[in-house]
Amino acid sequence: MKKLVFLITIIFSVVVSFSANTSFLYSKEATSVYLVASFNDFEPVPMEKSFTGLWRYNADLEPGEYLYKFIVDGKRTIDFSNDKITAYNGEIFNVRTVQEAYAFSKVGDGKVKNVYFDNQRRYINPVQKGEIYLSIEFEKNDVEDVELQANASSVQKSVIEFDNTILYRFHIFTESEVLKYRFLIYDGEEIIYGFNGSEEFFEFDFNHPIISYFDIPEWSKGRIYYQIFPDRFRNGDSSNDPKGTYSWNGPHNRNSLSFGFYGGDLQGVIDSIDYLEYLGVEAIYFNPIFEAQTPHKYDTTDYLRIDDSFGNDEVFSNMLKALHESDIKVILDGVFNHTGTEFFAMKENFLKQEKSDYLDWYYIKSFPIKKSTESYEGWHGYADLPQLNNENPKVRAYINHVIGKWMSFGIDGWRMDAVDQLPESYWSALYENIKNIDQEILVVGEFWRDATSYFEDPSFDSVMNYIFRDAAIAYAKGGRSINFVNTTNAYIDKYPPQVLHGLWNLLGSHDTERILTALGEDTQRMKLAVVLQMTFIGSPLIYYGDEIGMTGTTDPFCRVPFYWDDNKWNMETLELYSQLAELRKESNALRKGDYTVLYADESVLIYERSYKSENVIIALNSKDSQIEIEHDLQGNYIDVFTGKSFDTIEEIPGKSFLVLVSE
Repeated sequence: MKKLVFLITIIFSVVVSFSANTSFLYSKEATSVYLVASFNDFEPVPMEKSFTGLWRYNADLEPGEYLYKFIVDGKRTIDFSNDKITAYNGEIFNVRTVQEAYAFSKVGDGKVKNVYFDNQRRYINPVQKGEIYLSIEFEKNDVEDVELQANASSVQKSVIEFDNTILYRFHIFTESEVLKYRFLIYDGEEIIYGFNGSEEFFEFDFNHPIISYFDIPEWSKGRIYYQIFPDRFRNGDSSNDPKGTYSWNGPHNRNSLSFGFYGGDLQGVIDSIDYLEYLGVEAIYFNPIFEAQTPHKYDTTDYLRIDDSFGNDEVFSNMLKALHESDIKVILDGVFNHTGTEFFAMKENFLKQEKSDYLDWYYIKSFPIKKSTESYEGWHGYADLPQLNNENPKVRAYINHVIGKWMSFGIDGWRMDAVDQLPESYWSALYENIKNIDQEILVVGEFWRDATSYFEDPSFDSVMNYIFRDAAIAYAKGGRSINFVNTTNAYIDKYPPQVLHGLWNLLGSHDTERILTALGEDTQRMKLAVVLQMTFIGSPLIYYGDEIGMTGTTDPFCRVPFYWDDNKWNMETLELYSQLAELRKESNALRKGDYTVLYADESVLIYERSYKSENVIIALNSKDSQIEIEHDLQGNYIDVFTGKSFDTIEEIPGKSFLVLVSE
């Protein structure tokens, strides 16, 4: 198979300033598109549609800043691929900065400055045999358009704009064992870009892929997850309550919530299956359930044993069986970067000191070893959580043994704790080990920032999507819709497309304040956030109790026991979650459909989820007051809550939303 080569072609010229040939691009389906811009006194000018479906307008512009937006099928809209915006005469416009240009950086000159295409998943992203994403990238204002020539049965193209580059992505299906392809570049003339910069075809052999296949379990895409903090969810067996168990209904204080036990257990989960089914839960992520000294269980004493206060292997098996019979998957918390001080290896270090066989399982600093970070490394400086040396092959072997035991019970996935504490190479090796046991196991990482690099080898199928959480809360507080769009697009455009439907979109967790508290206990604003969570691309993760309106600031007050007295429940939010869960289960558009922003101006956000002939449109207004707009839906839609018909959205009340399904 021919090896891919990273090619950079530079056309040298004398450094002389020119006006820059600047391209304005619109890549969505439309009947007509006009450009409105400050360089032509905001008079609409038609954009040209290429035979590939890309709308373009070229203009020679002097260096400076220019305002612009589009008129798409008669509706004024901003360019959602450009996060630079400003207000002018009471209207939102995008801002395009034109830099001083040179002769070698001109659209249509038949010269390509830089071609970005090499052996990275960003450019060559095989999903499975016969399915692959291929991408090629150029600097802005360098080429007109790009097409793919290949022995493919199906090719779908998307164009993604970044700050300084444009990426052309092709989603390809083929029945051939070897995909042969090359890129056709339009830049005033046709330029063939193939193997080694020639016109010869590249080859991708599906039987011997140069980059590993990567797809996430089909069952995980768009599923509804529910996070349970076991000690605080439900007490189903009082006989296993720890000594000194606190009263479930309080009063609660920092000490009781941080260090106290309340008696929640696995039997309580079994007893709650009817409730979970009513809510629409399709998978449960459990905070740690293995033996430990604290209520949170992140200080593991024995990874091979269910904590006595939660039950035992038999109860765990019974719970798995009962949940699986209700088609509810089970994901366990893997805390593999640190242990508790009572873990057998650390106990021996305390006992035998220099003679211990487990000194190299940790990062020992000095002797005698005492419970202090002066003696050993502790996770985030906590002496109660000694840091494991995961470079030690014996430690890795032990962790693999732990994973193997619980996978033999039939669990469905692992959520890996604090993944930034260990190198990516560790997680990619562990991921490979897990997938060698069972390809259908879901592996999720706890990572709070841009996780692009974790999908390269890969290391995870999904991550806890705190980026979505921050954007959703900021919008639901009354923020601007374009900020939500830009923040979420930042990862949607970068992550491999096959992971997007499996991202865990959360609004809160055991590490954050509860969503209702974050929104000032404003139920209507919480509803906005819930609609976003339950209809956005990805998989909603509901933190136990959020659905009934529980409140609480950050740890430990976000860990109050679940209110089983339904007189305390906020039935509005519970019913909203339940209704949206039911809709999501019935809708391929919401579960695994495309996501397209239709309108984002000030406080109004309208987006579409679509799959084949099914369309769902979500319209939200984060402002306190009603907003009047006129947005043509290009079809007839029914509001899932009122049954009212819509073909145009004319107004959205303050702090309100519409969820519309196509007739």
